[in-house]
Amino acid sequence: MTFHASDMDEAFEIDKNHPDIQFILKPIKGSGGYDVNLLNNDSDIEFGDNEFILQEYVSGINLSSSVLSSENETKTVTNTRLLTMNDFGVENSFIYVGNILPLTEKSIMGDVDDISDINEKLKDTSESLIEKFGLIGSNGVDYILNERGLYVIEINPRLQGTFECVEKTFGMNMLEAHIKACRGEVMEIPKAQCYTYKKIVYSPARMKYRPMDLDNIYDLPHTGSITEKDEPLLTIIDSDVDFEKLYEKVESTGEIVDKSAR
Repeated sequence: MTFHASDMDEAFEIDKNHPDIQFILKPIKGSGGYDVNLLNNDSDIEFGDNEFILQEYVSGINLSSSVLSSENETKTVTNTRLLTMNDFGVENSFIYVGNILPLTEKSIMGDVDDISDINEKLKDTSESLIEKFGLIGSNGVDYILNERGLYVIEINPRLQGTFECVEKTFGMNMLEAHIKACRGEVMEIPKAQCYTYKKIVYSPARMKYRPMDLDNIYDLPHTGSITEKDEPLLTIIDSDVDFEKLYEKVESTGEIVDKSAR
C-alpha cells in the first residue's frame, strides 16, 4: 500500500485511517536507504522541496537480483543477500551496508525452506520485470522475503552495488557485459567460483583517516582527510569458497577498522 504524502499532517492522517498498518516514509528521490524512516507519533521530518511517499512497511530478509538484458534477451546474473543497518543491530535503520553473493542456504542468513525455489522465483520475477519495463544493460531488482512470500520493493535501472562482487565471484567483466548487452549481446553467465562479501563501514566517530595495513579495504579516504560520524568511511570486499571463513574475515576487518576510527 503506497501513498504520496505532501506533508507530515497528511502522512499522519493516512496513518490514522489505517490503524493496523505500520508505514515507512521515504523520499521519492534518494539512495542508499538514507532518509527512510518508520512513521511514529514522534516522527518529525522536514519535507522542504522533497517529495515523499508513505508505504506499508514489509519486514523480512532483504534480497536483490542482478540482471543483464538486451532488446531480445534477458538473463539473471545472480541473486544476492542485501544488507542494511537493521542486519547489524541498528533497529529501524534502512541504510545500505552491502551484499553477499551468490544466494545460498548459508548466505541468506535466515530460516528458509527451499533456497532453490526462492532463487527460481527471484530469477523469473526479475527477468519478467526487466522485460516489461524494456530495460537494457545491467539492472537490478530489490525484494523483501518473509513468511508470506516475495515482495518487489524497487527496480534499479543502473549498475548495482554488487558490481565488484559479481566480478570476483563469477570472474566476469561487468562493464564489458553491460556494454555488450546495450549493443544487443547478452554474455553467457559463468558458474560462481566463490562467495563474495561487500560491507560498507560507516565511521563510528569523527576521525582523521590514516592508512591501515589491510588487504581487503577499498574506497579509501585521502590520508589526513576528515570523515564525520556516521558517514561512509571505506568498503571491505573479500572472497572465499568457505562462507563461514569469509564472513569471519570481513567482520574481523570491520572490527579493526572500527577500533582504528575510534
